[in-house]
Amino acid sequence: MDDRTVNAVELRQPDTLSWIEFGTVICDPTWAELGFGAFGNPVKFAGVLMAVANGRTAGRAWSRVRVRVSAPATGVRADIVSTLGGHRTVTLTSLED
Repeated sequence: MDDRTVNAVELRQPDTLSWIEFGTVICDPTWAELGFGAFGNPVKFAGVLMAVANGRTAGRAWSRVRVRVSAPATGVRADIVSTLGGHRTVTLTSLED
């Protein structure tokens, strides 16, 4: 399994069902409730990339990702949705042999 680091806006549908790791900040109260940290704090998510959508707003590219993660406090699996701009990189790892 090879790791591949790409700019977040380069994510596409064929990347789904890969393991993804990326950093962002806690900007959704649900993430805090799941135990990832306090609102506004940095966080690193790691999980299975379930979906990706790309778009542009005011000339800036973004990727909206849905990632299945395990909550740190309970181990419960949950899907988080995060919008990542071109200033973010992600690491992808194929889950296939």
